[in-house]
Amino acid sequence: MLKSLFFSILFYCFTITLFAQDNLIKNGQFIDGTNNWEVLLLNKDEPIKAHIEHSNVYKAYGLADNFVGTNFVELDQKSTIQQIIPTRKGDMYTLVFAYAPRPNAGTKQLIVTAGKKVIYTTTLNNSDDKGVFIYKTVSFAAIDKYTKIGFHAVSILSDADDKGILLTDILCNLSSIVDVDRIATDKKF
Repeated sequence: MLKSLFFSILFYCFTITLFAQDNLIKNGQFIDGTNNWEVLLLNKDEPIKAHIEHSNVYKAYGLADNFVGTNFVELDQKSTIQQIIPTRKGDMYTLVFAYAPRPNAGTKQLIVTAGKKVIYTTTLNNSDDKGVFIYKTVSFAAIDKYTKIGFHAVSILSDADDKGILLTDILCNLSSIVDVDRIATDKKF
């Protein structure tokens, strides 16, 4: 019981600390379109699909009704977004983001990078279900005073290359979780 109480207190402190800190990502909810983001396009004549939805247009992206008014960007195999954030070398950071597959978009892979390292990847199988945002939390260790956070989409066996992965609610903070494995390996006896 003492362990459960300790874990509950630790989780509560982590949650409060995470949301009390300033978000290192600028415009992580895409309220200002893709401002503050570096957008990389395979074809510079085709703009990235950045959307701010305040009407029934969300249905065009296959989102459920509860996402009316959600700001998001759509990544397809021809686009990538990235942003450089200030970090401290050796410190742990927590990255939170939400992604949703578009219905009938084919099988896609979402790849998230911090610096030159892949910190998260998932494959979203083709489905005709309505899109629902899935929140993911990942941690990474900074290796420099600045870190480039990137989001990439890859089509796998797909005929729907014009449809991609919807992305929103990106947050990055200095992590308050202690990396026990790292401390154990750094400790000298």
